Amino acid sequence: MTDEKTIIPYKVEKGNRPKIEEVINYCLDGDMQKAALDFAEWMRENKMPLKIRSSSTRNQGAIYKGEQICTVIVYAGDDWKRAGEPYPDDPQYWTVTPKLSHINKYEEVALSEGLQNILWDNINICQNHSGNKMGCHPDKRCAGGREFTILGKKFHGVKWCYPHSTIRNPDDATINGIKRLIELEKLARE
Repeated sequence: MTDEKTIIPYKVEKGNRPKIEEVINYCLDGDMQKAALDFAEWMRENKMPLKIRSSSTRNQGAIYKGEQICTVIVYAGDDWKRAGEPYPDDPQYWTVTPKLSHINKYEEVALSEGLQNILWDNINICQNHSGNKMGCHPDKRCAGGREFTILGKKFHGVKWCYPHSTIRNPDDATINGIKRLIELEKLARE
């Protein structure tokens, strides 16, 4: 019996549609793996299973009432090498992006429960705004981002294509907050 992990290809190929749990087990270890697996299980139990949403097996999202409600992306060191990207300081991590398209319907509740910092501290800023390194190419017409308000706070330079908050390696308290935001979003979509 071998302890080696089964290789999960980076790109989706015919017949290759691994479940998020397989990707998590392949890419992550330890507490990070446990947290990601627990979150994926919670999504499934709440009728929002994560499924492959792009050409990458690492990018999986959930749909609720015909709209995306959450995306989880899992990264491993070999992904960076394959993509030809610079190797980051922490090549193994996962992100959660709640898609809160109806947040205006529960803004007061989110603020009263103290959930705003989860979103405010993780807003996606364009790489071409104030020297931030997250975003797209400086020659694109959207370069520099846009003004965006979430839960009453105005941000400048927010990515046009992705005006959401992406939480990297969330801890237990943050995961509980993300779950609460997703629950509120579900209620708002009813």
